Amino acid sequence: MLTALALNGLGLDGEAEPAASGTTGSPSESAPSAPFTVSARQGGDDGGCTALRDGLTSPRDRAELVTGGDVAGVVRRHRGARVGELTTYLTIEGGERPLTITSIDIEPEQPRAAVPFAGTLLCEPGAGGEGKIPLVADLDSARPVFSTEKGSVERYFDENVVTVAPGEQVNLSATFLATKGSREFQLVVRYVRNGKEGEVPVPAPKGGRYAVTGYAERYEAVYTGSRNGGFRLEDDSRPCRWSPAARC
Repeated sequence: MLTALALNGLGLDGEAEPAASGTTGSPSESAPSAPFTVSARQGGDDGGCTALRDGLTSPRDRAELVTGGDVAGVVRRHRGARVGELTTYLTIEGGERPLTITSIDIEPEQPRAAVPFAGTLLCEPGAGGEGKIPLVADLDSARPVFSTEKGSVERYFDENVVTVAPGEQVNLSATFLATKGSREFQLVVRYVRNGKEGEVPVPAPKGGRYAVTGYAERYEAVYTGSRNGGFRLEDDSRPCRWSPAARC
């Protein structure tokens, strides 16, 4: 399964919509005429695993892991992806005029999933999640869309829209799933305001990227622990504790 916002849109009449912008974890300052603000953050208490495409050869990177240093920086430098599922929380806050969110589209960077990441695996326990409107998307699918539960083929936005009043805050939790491969993607919010359609791309939290990967059978290294307390290198290179399909 399958994470600083600089957003902009364009109206159908060819006139640029004012930018809608946000920062990780909280709505950002934006122009008074912006259609809405949006912020995205990755679930901080979800636990689970992050996989890096390659093994870590740098002593500095390994030291960051075991001491609980800049683990997020290591993940960004090595273009890591959440394993099994990525949960992202979106907060949309209305601007001066009401509008309707007609869809949130998932735009994969590649037409098919690539092989799962099999470099370094970092796993940590979780403490629960949150979310007002739960959305789920299968990134193993050629054309992933949002539904409201795992395994469903019903598109959420075929039957539902999200109306945002001026100043209203709408919270959504989006969970992206992958079991067979790895995939990177973008999110685009599409809306209607005063009869005009527009769209806003949603860059990933903390200047990162939206990416998710399935579990590999083995990794070059497996670490368990926490970002605050540091990670410990495991003897076994298989994801036995974390993957339901692991052969251990």
